Amino acid sequence: MPTPDLSNPGQLLGLAATAAVAFVLLVLLYRELRVRSRRYGGGDAAALVMLLAVIVLLVVITPDVLPIEVAFGVMVAAIAVIFRPEYAVRFAGGPSLAWRALREGRSLLLDIREAGGPVRAAADEAILARVAALDALDGPATAAYLASLRAVLFDDPAAPGHAAREAALDTADAELRASLGGRPTWERELEARASALDGGSGAD
Repeated sequence: MPTPDLSNPGQLLGLAATAAVAFVLLVLLYRELRVRSRRYGGGDAAALVMLLAVIVLLVVITPDVLPIEVAFGVMVAAIAVIFRPEYAVRFAGGPSLAWRALREGRSLLLDIREAGGPVRAAADEAILARVAALDALDGPATAAYLASLRAVLFDDPAAPGHAAREAALDTADAELRASLGGRPTWERELEARASALDGGSGAD
């Protein structure tokens, strides 16, 4: 690789332009990786892990930078992190409470419907255990959602005030969903389950 002549204004200008373009591309790539990270419950840290994996991949494919045996192993690890964002999220601390709470809340609501309604579900030990486990997902960002969820899970649809409690849950759900910053990976599957229930039994 030729050594740039730093006394040459033309070469300096070219280097500056290249650096500026590289910086812009890295920023755009980071923004895209941040969206991918949020779909898996991650955040800025996981996106940074994926960005570093991209940079590492570019380095290891450069000839003579690393021994071929080392380069191959590093390249495989970098590709795994880039194309499987859940690895980066796990490395950065795991999915956020908001992501996990919303997934579990929506899944529970569907499970209760599939079990035959709140009365039958209230006698299901597996469902009761999962409701008790919601405490582990409690935090500043999830408290309002979980409180609204608990108020509705086993509530009789004919009970006074049920519509208001359900509306409060819908609001809390929408706010928590918006805070994720991207479509969570599990949402499509749960929507398909809900659609199957609505198609098989009619609207609730």
